[in-house]
Amino acid sequence: MGCALIALVVVGCRTPPRPAEPPRIPKASTVEELAAAIGADAKRSDREPDAKIRAELAAEANNDAAACLGREPQAAACLYGHAIALGLEARAHPTRAGELLNAMLGSLADAEAVDPSYDEAGPARVRALVLIRAPGWPLGPGDAETGLVAARRAATLRPQYPPNLLALAEALAKTGDSNGARQNYEHARALAQALPAGTDRDGWLREADEALLRQSDR
Repeated sequence: MGCALIALVVVGCRTPPRPAEPPRIPKASTVEELAAAIGADAKRSDREPDAKIRAELAAEANNDAAACLGREPQAAACLYGHAIALGLEARAHPTRAGELLNAMLGSLADAEAVDPSYDEAGPARVRALVLIRAPGWPLGPGDAETGLVAARRAATLRPQYPPNLLALAEALAKTGDSNGARQNYEHARALAQALPAGTDRDGWLREADEALLRQSDR
């Protein structure tokens, strides 16, 4: 969970609207099931070009996050899921993005305090992506230097997880360290290449390849 939020401050393309569906009401579920449902909504949102559908997915994720926090308010899975849901809402409602992203960062900090290793160091990784991609003050909470610190935490906690190296590479590029960025993109690519084939692996390889190509064009 969490990789879908890379695009949370980007307004997606629009397609003809589909019929609206009411937000899904969470069934009686475990914390793990609710967290998985939020992650599934995040992945769907990342691939969804229709703004109305993204708004519906954000509403579903927020319902699941509220249900999760109602069951275990101090569980890392619920705090992290709440942060992911806020990120989806920020993307769906850009006029409120600054407020929602600040709340998202707060929930990520709470999740990291409970379990910094959750979702392969997800709280620090997602925090880094928000900080390096969001606009800075007064429009948003963006802060590339603070994002780099968070990315280094994630990479230190889980150095073999490709998304952590991708986040670190992006943070290094944003803060002007092109050599460090290239090395980490290459390292992330090598780690992903060694994994079994799959959708996630293919996405990580594509992200690394595209970033390395951009660097070579400069």
